[in-house]
Amino acid sequence: MDSTAPVDDLAIAQRRAENLASHGGTVVSFSQQAAAAGLSVLWAVMVATRTSSPGNLAWLLLAGAGTAICVLSWVRARLARTLLPYRVEEPERPLVVLRKKQRVEIAKQIRGQESTTPLTAPLVRGILLWQRRSTRIALPTLIGMGLGLIGLGGSTIQTGQVWSFAVFGAELAAVFIIAVVAVVEACRRHRVLTTIEASYQADS
Repeated sequence: MDSTAPVDDLAIAQRRAENLASHGGTVVSFSQQAAAAGLSVLWAVMVATRTSSPGNLAWLLLAGAGTAICVLSWVRARLARTLLPYRVEEPERPLVVLRKKQRVEIAKQIRGQESTTPLTAPLVRGILLWQRRSTRIALPTLIGMGLGLIGLGGSTIQTGQVWSFAVFGAELAAVFIIAVVAVVEACRRHRVLTTIEASYQADS
C-alpha cells in the first residue's frame, strides 16, 4: 500500500466495511429479494399461460417452487432485516474515500493477487466478510431464481421450435455459470480470509 496513503481514509473505509459486514447496506428504494420475488412471479405466470398439456405441468411446478422460495426469502429477509440493496449508497461505500491507486491495490488484495499489509488487512477482511454475508443471504433467492428460470425455459421447448431449444440451453448455461462463479468466489474469499486470520494469529 502507498506509504503516503492517509491513515484516516483507511480507518474510515475500514469502519464502513465492518458496518456493512455486520448490518449490510441501507435499502433506499427496493431490495434485491423484492425484485427477484416479483420477477419469479412474472415467470410463473408466463409458464402458467403456456400450460396446456400434462408435459408442461412439470415446468409449472418447477417455476412455482422457484417463486415460493423467492417470496419466502423476501419475507424472511424483511422480518430479519437482512434485505440487500441493489446499490450501496455512496456514504456507505468503503472504497470511495480512497484514492484511485489505493482502490486498485485494495481490489488486488481482495482478489488474492497481492498480499495484505498490516494497514490494509482490516479493510480487506471487512469487505470480504461483507461479501460473504451478502452471498449467504442471497443464496436462497438465487436458488429460487434458478428454478424459476429453468421452469420458464422448459416451458418454451414445448413449442417444438428451434429457437425455444436454443433459449432453454442458454438459460441452463446461465444457471451453470452463475453457480460456478459463486463457488469460485467463495473459495477465493475463504483463501484470502484464512491468510489474514493466520497473519493475525502470528502477530499475536
